[in-house]
Order: sequence, then structure tokens, then C-alpha cells
Amino acid sequence: MSRFLFFVLLLAVAALGAHIWLSAEANRTDLSVREYNADKVRVVSVTPPVVAARSAANLRRETQGLAGAACVLFSGIAPADFARAHDAFAAMNLGDRLAEQRVEDVTRYWVFMPPAADHHAAEQTMAGLKRLGIGDLSVRPDDSISLGVFSREDAAQRFLASLRARGVRGAQVAPFAKELRDLSMLVREPDTELVARLTIVQRDFPGSKLRAVPCPATQAAETTQ
Repeated sequence: MSRFLFFVLLLAVAALGAHIWLSAEANRTDLSVREYNADKVRVVSVTPPVVAARSAANLRRETQGLAGAACVLFSGIAPADFARAHDAFAAMNLGDRLAEQRVEDVTRYWVFMPPAADHHAAEQTMAGLKRLGIGDLSVRPDDSISLGVFSREDAAQRFLASLRARGVRGAQVAPFAKELRDLSMLVREPDTELVARLTIVQRDFPGSKLRAVPCPATQAAETTQ
């Protein structure tokens, strides 16, 4: 009888062990099912230690060369990168230490009558122009009157001369539309940490340059808000 109980107990232990083992196998996570496109994963590049050390040394040398500069000019930003450059500098929160230097090309010129005292006066001026046979007029929001828009300044000047020959007085020529051609960022009194940040950011803009410059008068640059 005791031998029979021993075998029953042995079978019970074996069954319990098998149950535990099967439960563990069922709950075991197969990490391979979480892999997506595993066959397409590639190592793009690995920077050799010598290259990394050289890059760090160059960064340190550039930072030291700009340290102590009254102003640092970040120039050579490509037109396609203007928006990205604005975002990068806005993230630095430099306030009035940051100023833009913009170079713009005039793309359109207009012939116009300067703003009148009020809208009623502008309407009266436009009525007088129509009596002289001048058409295609429009009153602008500032109560100036547009007489024509031209792609070339000489064309606008010829049209102005023809208006004067017809008795129009007071008309002028001025740029109407401009296109930003070059953008530079001027940083005043940068400390060593900021110079290092500028040096790092500069590498994200191919063709851009960093150099120490004398600080211009405040009115020479348009301060960003």
C-alpha cells in the first residue's frame, strides 16, 4: 500500500512539473515577432575614432578662435535654409543680442500717388486722374493710389514720364516687391558656451560661415523680435 501511494505521489509531482513547464513555454515572449524589416536594417556609417578626434579638435579650435569676440556673424545661409535658420536661432532665446542682416532684391516697381489725408481725398484724386484718361487705378489700404506695377525700374520710369506729359502731378516710382537674397545672423557678446553652440549649428548649414566682426551700430541691423 505504501509503495502504491509513493507512485501516485510521484505521478502527481511529475504532472505538476509538466504543467508549470508548459505554462512557461506558452507565456514566453518571442522577440523575433517584434522585428519589422529586420533584413533591411543596415549600418549607415561608423565614424572612425581618428576622424571623431580630429572633428572635436577642429570644433575646439574654432570655438577658441571666436571666444572673446564682440560680435559673431553667422553668414552664407542658403535661401532654401532661411526658415530653418530662423527656427534654429529662435530656439537659442537670444533676445536683443540677435540681429538679422538682410540683402533683398527688388522684383517689382510701382508708379503711385502718395497716401492722401483720408479715403475720401484718395477717391477725389482718383476721380481727377480718370478725367485725365488714366485707367487701371486702385486705392491701397493706406489711401495711396496704384497707377501700375512693373518688373523693371526703367519701364516704371517711362510710364511715369508719360503720366507727367498728360498732366499728372505728384506721382512717384518706388520698389513694390522684394525678394530676400541673403540672410546673416549677428550675435552680440557671445560667451564661450554660445560660441560652441553656434559652431555646432553652423555645421547643419552647408556653405555657411562664422567669423568675428566689430559690432555695428544698432540701426545698421534689423533686430529680430
